[in-house]
Amino acid sequence: MKNRLTVCASHLITLPSAPHGPVREAIGAAREAVDAFDPDLVVFFGTDHRRAFRAVVPTFAVVLSATAQGDVAGPVGAYDVPSSLGRSLVADLVAHEFDIATAYEAALDHAFGHTTRDLLGSIDAKPVLPIFVNCASPPHATFRRAAALGRQVGEFFADRRVLYVGSGGLAHDLPGFREPETGVVLTEEERQAWIKSVNERARAEGTIRSLVQAWDESFLTGIGGTSWDWLDSIGTDLVERGGNGAAECLTWTAAWAAGGQPLRTLAHEFDTSGRAVVMSDR
Repeated sequence: MKNRLTVCASHLITLPSAPHGPVREAIGAAREAVDAFDPDLVVFFGTDHRRAFRAVVPTFAVVLSATAQGDVAGPVGAYDVPSSLGRSLVADLVAHEFDIATAYEAALDHAFGHTTRDLLGSIDAKPVLPIFVNCASPPHATFRRAAALGRQVGEFFADRRVLYVGSGGLAHDLPGFREPETGVVLTEEERQAWIKSVNERARAEGTIRSLVQAWDESFLTGIGGTSWDWLDSIGTDLVERGGNGAAECLTWTAAWAAGGQPLRTLAHEFDTSGRAVVMSDR
């Protein structure tokens, strides 16, 4: 499928404070591949860290107008979102029995911003159609449902030259997201103070989860092929095996299914933030 390229990557990997390891080098290689591919459109499956979607948290949403919040040293400004194309996609998904939400505007956080900047150079370098996937506020979609959504998106854009992107970490655990969503809007300063207190309490109580590399390896093996047989088992006991942050791989699953090709791992570092970069061969 020469008119499709898929890249899935962890976010925050190019922060100055992030380790300068294989994953940082791999995002550079992925960007070179994106430059060479020169897509007409970027369809970006991303999540949120309880910043953009508060009073209402949809399972999936197509975003028709988007800005970047600039959190965690992320980019600011407006995305070049093809809103009419987004509306057409929503209509197609509804016709295929997906209860998709329409976000007429959203201020997206670093889950979109960092990876867009890392792969494109800036958030407005190419037309970007953001598709939000809820990963931080359970209940989440199943991995099979995320794949089904991605496959339908891929079919809708079959005649276009598209870069599909999935952004999120592999196995990692975020104590701040263990508590139920309340919908309360906090300032960034209030939010960071709350997360710090929750993390400190988790460390003091000894409830920081020790994750194992096996979940990462199972997931990477799954998206390294085209079979869907693994999609049910990968989500079983997800929090215990991969931590609550592993739900971010729903975005990777959707992008993988949209592209319809096996993905190869460019780099993988197993640690507390689950960093990896994978892509398809053109």
